[in-house]
Order: sequence, then C-alpha cells, then structure tokens
Amino acid sequence: MPRTIRRRLPRAGISLALAATMAVGACGTKETGTKAPTHPTITYWSSWRVGEPQQKIFADGIAAYEKATGVTVSVRWLGRDYGTSVKDAGAVGKGPDIFDDTSDHISDFRSHGLVLDVGSMMDMTIPNDNVKLGSVLPTAVQKASSDAAGLGLIPFTLGSSGIWFDAATHPEWAANPPATFDDLLATAEKIKAAGGVPFAQDGSVDGYNAYWIYWLLVRHGGPGTLAALGKSPAGWDNPAVLAAAQDDERLVKAGLFEPDYMATKYPAAQNQWAQRKEAMNINGTWLNSETAPDQVSGFQAQMFQFPTVPGGTDSAEVGTEGWSINPKSPNVASDEQFLLFMMQKQYMTRISTEALNMSPRSDVPAPPMLAAAQKAILAATSVQPTDDNASNLYSGWWNDVFLPLDNQLFSGKITAEQFVSMGKSQTASYK
Repeated sequence: MPRTIRRRLPRAGISLALAATMAVGACGTKETGTKAPTHPTITYWSSWRVGEPQQKIFADGIAAYEKATGVTVSVRWLGRDYGTSVKDAGAVGKGPDIFDDTSDHISDFRSHGLVLDVGSMMDMTIPNDNVKLGSVLPTAVQKASSDAAGLGLIPFTLGSSGIWFDAATHPEWAANPPATFDDLLATAEKIKAAGGVPFAQDGSVDGYNAYWIYWLLVRHGGPGTLAALGKSPAGWDNPAVLAAAQDDERLVKAGLFEPDYMATKYPAAQNQWAQRKEAMNINGTWLNSETAPDQVSGFQAQMFQFPTVPGGTDSAEVGTEGWSINPKSPNVASDEQFLLFMMQKQYMTRISTEALNMSPRSDVPAPPMLAAAQKAILAATSVQPTDDNASNLYSGWWNDVFLPLDNQLFSGKITAEQFVSMGKSQTASYK
C-alpha cells in the first residue's frame, strides 16, 4: 500500500567536520591518563522493515558510519506504524533522536515537538563527496521538505504521481504522452472503442479516487486551489473548482474504468494493470515497485505527467520522505553528522538503482520508469505537495468532507454543480 523508498563501505576518508568531532572526543586521553572517551549513541526509529531495499541500504550506511566514527546507531525497524510509536514515546520524553518522516506529516510531528529545523545543514559538507548538502538538493526539493516553520527533514526519496502505462504496449506515450486532458480522454476513448479498458482504478481507496480531482483542481487553478477548499467555504467559489469538477464528471460519464470500479479492492486494479488488462493507472511513484511481482513478461512500467488544461497551470508534484531530528535529542551535532554521512552519493544512488525510487540528489539519475517525473521536478517553476497539502493542513475536513464528497462525484452519483454546492455548504458546517 502507498506510503506517502550488499554491503559497501564508503571511500577512504571522512569529512573535516566529522574528523574534528572524533578528534575532540579523543583529545587528551593519553596525556591526562583519563579513561578512553565514550561515543554517543544515536537512536533511530525507521518506517522500513527488515529485508526491504531501503532497509538494506540504510543498514549498510549505518554499519559504515559506526566503523568510521565509533558512534553507535541504535536502530529499530518498526514498519509503517512507526509514527504512533514516535509520538507516544516523544510525549513521555523517550522519543528517538532521528526518525523517518514524510513531507505531508512534518507539521503534525512538529506540533508534537519532534521536528528540529535542519536548514543550517544545507551549508554543511557531505563526507567524501566534498559538496555542500544544499548544492545537491534542488530548491523544489528543499521547499517540499519544509513547512511554515522551516526545513523539517533531510530527504532520502522523492515522490510524485501521474499516469502509469506499459511502454512496451504503448511506446508512443514514452516520447509523446497525451498533452492535454482532452487528449487523454480522446486516447482513452480509442482504447475503449477497440475493446480495451483505458483506466484501472482501485475505487475502494478514497485517496486514489481523489487523485483525479486533485490534479484537475491544480491544473485549472494552480497550486493552492485544493487546499483553499478546506480553508474556507469561499474557496469553492473559484471558477476553477467547477471547471475541474466538470472535467472529472466527463471522465466518469465516458465509462473509461473497469466494470464496478468503485467496488474494486486494492490492489486488484493495479495488479490487473500490471497484467495488461487495463492500459493506464493514475498512481504514485511507488507503483512499479508494488506491482513488480504481478507484471507480465516484457512489461515496461513508465509514468507521464498529468496533462494540462487550456489556460491552466503546469506544475509538478513533489513529496519527500526523509529523516527528521528530534529537537530534544542530546546528540544533535552527532545526528547531523550521521545524516550527512547517509546523504553520500553512494547511498543515494542505491535509492535509485536498488529501491527504484527517485533520489533527492540532483546528480543521481532516476530509474528509467521515473525519468519523466524527475525531469519535471528539476525543471519545475511551480510545484505543489501531494494532495496540494490539503490532507495535511485540514486532515479532519479531508477525511470527513472532501473524500466522501469526491467519491459521490467520482461514482457518478452527483453532478459537478452539486459537488461545488454541497462542498461549500458542508465546509461551512464543518467549520
């Protein structure tokens, strides 16, 4: 399910900052006859499970860091429920020094007093690579890893979403995907007319259904259009909202999904797509990894950006996953040095080659299936976080108002006009 990212030791040598830290710890031991210094222990709680590609990569980095510095990294591989454990431990003063975080949860963790502003790390040097951290993290990536209070995490993975397809079946889309939403609908109609199913949709997953209206709102009105719906009832008066809902309604009325798509239980639809039973699937950058066991022989998963609309905004979605530092950690300086070590190109390259995710470093190519997403992110002049940040800023409204209402529109039970009218009134009542 979506989140929402071999041992190899580093090259000889460590950064000056890291070397200085070690030298200070050892200074004076022989001259004074005092006992040998003790190195700090860094506690790290991770969202990865033992055996997952990211866990293997990070475990190798941890082992190399411990060998190079003498510092112990006590890691717990907790899996996807790590967030509750971190918050509960933090509430009683026993939170980890470092934990995995996602860009859409920075504000939530920060509200629990668990997120340190790590902006100063952009001027620090990555060991062995001898480059400043900020020089290899593009502005869009730093922005995506921040909230209103500052840079909240050091990213190890980029995320985005778009339209997935099999390049072996449709090689023409790799170079020239549908450019506009009208083009996408026309392409889908041709597939339907030939007896195929254009789109796979796990309709029992509310968030997957919302991909369509989210992207249409951002394309018609620009970043912030969806978030404005949760902020105030007045946001629903934006003409872009009705235009987006009307395009969503056109999509639904065209009958371009598998039969009974609203009842399809995850991961049935995406696996059917991987078996070439449907042509396209709107989803996140994790889809290739999730469906790999079900992909038929010769399947070449690729993703293209959600198409534009006439007069609309061309922006890129950027979400990140990375490491946050607990401001209550007694070892902040060591925490920072450890994360700089983990950001070495050798480990971030493995995020691309082994985990098949996009690395946050601009000098690490994305895996082939995500090349278009990386190109869009690096070239973007306008970006938005996943779900336009609405699911993070207004989580209660998102779950109680927006997703149920979108499901009604996406299932054809209400019209675009009703969607706007009901959305405005229900948002007013919810507030």
